[in-house]
Amino acid sequence: MASDAALDATILCSEKQFTNRMKMTVMFPENCSVRFALLKSRNPIAPVNPSMDSYRIGTLLELARSIAIKLAEQNLRVRVCVQGSMGVGIFTGVPKQLNGVHTLLQRMDWESGPGEQNEGMVGDYVRFGLVGKEHVINAKKSEKEDEPDVEQDDVFLIICPQNMIGLESSIIGSLSEMVDAAGDRPVILLNPDLVDKVSAQGQQSIRGRQGRLDFAASFETIYQFQNIYYSGTSYFPILGSVVKLGPFEPWVAHQRRDLMNNEGEVYLPVYASETAPDNEVLMSTFAK
Repeated sequence: MASDAALDATILCSEKQFTNRMKMTVMFPENCSVRFALLKSRNPIAPVNPSMDSYRIGTLLELARSIAIKLAEQNLRVRVCVQGSMGVGIFTGVPKQLNGVHTLLQRMDWESGPGEQNEGMVGDYVRFGLVGKEHVINAKKSEKEDEPDVEQDDVFLIICPQNMIGLESSIIGSLSEMVDAAGDRPVILLNPDLVDKVSAQGQQSIRGRQGRLDFAASFETIYQFQNIYYSGTSYFPILGSVVKLGPFEPWVAHQRRDLMNNEGEVYLPVYASETAPDNEVLMSTFAK
């Protein structure tokens, strides 16, 4: 469903009916069997929330692959990006959740080899890059007859862009430059975390803070599946989930309820709105 939402939003963007700044929040709990009344299904799902100890990068990359292939099947050229090293001098680094992800992306089985289902897709319709304006490729006519023209990137899928604790630089700078360079082409953020983090000299907390907040808020949600917990550091018990299944679909809150005789759990829709419900609305709804 996430890949369908990405395709729908991309089509709407091409028709000038939706912004090109999009985000998807897809976070599942460890070994949670969720059954939505509206879906009539029960699916074991693995965690793709980078803040969890049980976070599995493989599951997240499979999701990114599914989205990229869905778009490429429509003859759209997709650039899948992961942020590179941030910081200055010796104070540089990559968020530990993303360490090695750029390499893993290229080593994944895309079934793009000779005779495979997606033969020739990688390199032509699916490309890889980092976060930054230099990784936005525009169409260019070849100056040599024996060299093919350069085809532009049509969609940008950016995996988990986030700031790092302790660094005086923010991912917002490189990301905003990349979005500007992309023009009106869709930029999809997958599980972004664009909030400021604690830094030694307070750069992320004070300097340019409002501009960073405004930039982060400019991305519209096209798909969301996020669990709701009690406040605190624990991811248990799960109270319910907030779901948005497409760019123009409503926000729906589902409350988790236990089935009789320890036969599992069910998530039932208890609230719907055109805007994302805040914590106060969710808590009051679940308390009824």
